[in-house]
Parts: sequence; structure tokens; C-alpha cells
Amino acid sequence: MDPDVDFFLNRTRAILKTDRAIHDQSMKAFVSFIRAYSKHEASYIFRVKDLDLVGMAKNFGLLRLPKMPEMKSVDCGSWQDAEISWDAFKYADQAQEAKRVAAAIKAKEGAKSEKERRQLEHSRKKKRNAAWSEKLGKKQERESRRGKRISKKKWLKAQEAVPGIGSESLLGKRQRDDSNEDVDGANDNDDWAELAREEKMAKRLRNGGVSQKDFDAEFGDL
Repeated sequence: MDPDVDFFLNRTRAILKTDRAIHDQSMKAFVSFIRAYSKHEASYIFRVKDLDLVGMAKNFGLLRLPKMPEMKSVDCGSWQDAEISWDAFKYADQAQEAKRVAAAIKAKEGAKSEKERRQLEHSRKKKRNAAWSEKLGKKQERESRRGKRISKKKWLKAQEAVPGIGSESLLGKRQRDDSNEDVDGANDNDDWAELAREEKMAKRLRNGGVSQKDFDAEFGDL
């Protein structure tokens, strides 16, 4: 590589660094040149793919390469961005610089608000998922207990058909056995107690002591 290229590139960049407006103009000039070149009527002669875009960017003294479609397939191995703090890179014109600073502050605030919004949405989604999981767990537990009650009720009726065995004696025996079980056994006790209460309520329903509406309100969700 010709050493004079780096020499004049650094000199040109030094000029661009004095005013951000000059940098903006050089960037626009480079992009306009490439676009005009690609749209030339004699495209069979002026072909962008045959043009050294990195070399052209150095001729314009660019501090960094622009993002444009024509640069996507270009080998940028010989390119190196200029060392510069873009946040501190100012416009010489005070009004233009004030506008840039205001836009930068607004962009940061917007990014902060967006981050907070995403965090809040994530927190809400996490709570909704936790509530849904808890609700699902309770529903599954209710269905499991309901299944147990139905099975026990069928078993109880089957045992009642055996001579000399009544539902009350069976229920008492079962409750006495359950008193010796662990926490799961305690839940079974509750199930049997609920079954006894349901049978008692059903008897009152048959005798006209309670209405169907009251019965459904008491046991409709079981």
C-alpha cells in the first residue's frame, strides 16, 4: 500500500474532526457519489462491483464507513475507523450543536423508558404466569379430590349392598383408619367428611328440606 495514502487520509480526517458538519458533508458526498455511479446510464462501463469502495472512502477522508447496501459485500479488511469519541464530537455551529445534544438526550431518555417498559412488562408477565400456574394447580387439586370423592362414594354404595354393613359404620371405620395416616391421609379425612355432608344434603333435597338451587350452590363446583 502506498504510504502516502495513510498520510493524506490522516490529514483529511484531522480537518473533519474540527467540525461535525464537515464530517456529515463528506459522508453525504461519498454516498451520493456511489449512488450516482451505480445509476449511471453506461452501467456496463461504470460498475460498482469493480469500484474500490474502501479506497474511495479513504479519498473522502471518512471517519467510518456508512451503512449502505453497496458496502455489504465489500471486503473491509484494509479499513480502520478513526479513533474519536462520537458523543463528544461537536458541531462548530452552536445552534446545530445544541440541537444535536437535545436529540441525544431525548434518544437516551427514550431508550431508558423503553427499557423500563420492557422490564415492567416482563414483571407483569411473570406474575400472570405465576397466578395462572397457581390457579391451574388448584384446579387440578380440586379435580383430583373430586375424583377421589366419586370413587369413594361408589365404593361406599357397593359396600352398603353387603348385608350387615351400613354407610355410617363404613364411614366411621374409614375415618378411624384415616386418623393414623400422614398429611395425605388428613386430606382423605376431609374428603370423607365432605362426602358425608354431601350425602346428608342430598337426603334433605329428596325430602324437600332444601331446594335444588341451594344444593347446586353448595356442591355445583365439586
